[in-house]
Amino acid sequence: MGFYVVLLIASISVISNVELPKAVQVVIALIPVIPTIFVVIAVMRALRDSDELQQRIQLQAVTFSAIVTGLITFSYGFLENIGFPHFPSLFIFPLMIALWGIGAGIFARKYK
Repeated sequence: MGFYVVLLIASISVISNVELPKAVQVVIALIPVIPTIFVVIAVMRALRDSDELQQRIQLQAVTFSAIVTGLITFSYGFLENIGFPHFPSLFIFPLMIALWGIGAGIFARKYK
């Protein structure tokens, strides 16, 4: 998490203060994604090594997250047609992660 924050601040700082060609800006803007990829790999390994009950709970939580995120963003897209402010796509992944956590809590209680 700390590595991500450092890269994010550095990326924003460089893009805001230094004039660079567009291709270089694209590379610098995507640098904070690198630690996120390592987090995804770690989560996938943890899921692979967990027992069947935990895998079932996580599958239900991820499914819940994907469906609810899709419904929220799909619905909000219609609201943008009537003047609601644009919803930045940058918030979709954190929304999915938050809903995954909520779903994991809901489905874990089901098996207690």
